[in-house]
Amino acid sequence: MAALGYLVDGPIFNGLVELERLTLVVVYDELLRHDQSAPRLAGYTGTQVPWGVMWGGPEQCRFFKDLSLQSVPQGRGLRIDLARPRLLQIGLQLAREIDRHERHPSLPRCDHFRLPCLWAAFKPVHAAGLYGDGPELVAYARRLQKDTTEVFATVCRQYGGFSLHPLAWVSHHADLAATIFVDLARFPKRQFIDLDNLPGKLVGFQDAAEFDFLHSRFRRDARQNHKVAMA
Repeated sequence: MAALGYLVDGPIFNGLVELERLTLVVVYDELLRHDQSAPRLAGYTGTQVPWGVMWGGPEQCRFFKDLSLQSVPQGRGLRIDLARPRLLQIGLQLAREIDRHERHPSLPRCDHFRLPCLWAAFKPVHAAGLYGDGPELVAYARRLQKDTTEVFATVCRQYGGFSLHPLAWVSHHADLAATIFVDLARFPKRQFIDLDNLPGKLVGFQDAAEFDFLHSRFRRDARQNHKVAMA
């Protein structure tokens, strides 16, 4: 089992935050041996790539902690630093979400989890020549029973001098985007993830986004550090 949440560094305007200010946080149990596991707390940022956005991966892991270890002042390695109360708070909240589902197996479970909606922001000089494409736009237009050109023209937001379009619809224009905004307006603060029913576990694709919430540059010595910390 796992749970997904997020931390925001800075203000949120109209539900939007710049991609680099958002950290997706995941809590899950890592099997160390056949009889021992460790509750991991990891945070991953996103970055713009040619095909859209890459969430996580080894180099975009901001922290990798062990929730079973006591937090201490100036905590390093697998221990949480008490000077970072938000990190401890979200870790405990996500752990409680997992515990709630463990104690109540009848609670609804999904075989997938949601990533936040992404909007590509374009300066006026580039916005005029944009056009939408891709299966996500086609599927959305079909549900509305409208033409894709009409849907693309109407589903547009103006913010901070930029024209915003759903990233999945304009990933072919990604090199022209000035920045990427994350839409948190309808994104759940906490999500339970049933890993037994999730293909690919914590690695995969959604729309124009790739995600890897499993691998971290901090994992190399994590198992050995866990043994030392528990000693």
